[in-house]
Amino acid sequence: MRIYETMLVLDPEMSKEQIDGFVGKLKQFLGDRGAKVLKVAEWGLNALASGIKKKKKGYYLLLYLNGDAAVVAEMERSLRLMEEVLRYLTVKREEGDIEASQQREAPGQGGEPGPEKKTKEETAGQKESAVTEEKQ
Repeated sequence: MRIYETMLVLDPEMSKEQIDGFVGKLKQFLGDRGAKVLKVAEWGLNALASGIKKKKKGYYLLLYLNGDAAVVAEMERSLRLMEEVLRYLTVKREEGDIEASQQREAPGQGGEPGPEKKTKEETAGQKESAVTEEKQ
């Protein structure tokens, strides 16, 4: 079995309860066919680059699953028939790709802050110390 990543763009007019129900049905659908859902990340409502079915926004979901190609093909077929799904894309992933993408989703954990993360007080203090050193 392989690991797949599916990005879904759902109708922005769906309520939170409808989205949760959709995710539950999708998990049930995949579970019944022997696939295992590894992770579901809700990216929320975002603007679309170009309109889809006269919609300017879409609700984004990212789904990681472990299953066979036949299960993925069957899932895509059913997604194609659902009115609430504006677009979807499924790609094969490698095991290490999931951990790397999870690390990218949570920036700022541990380590030193980069130059772009310094506060105004820190940069002002550095400028003052540089001016003081130049005078001496």
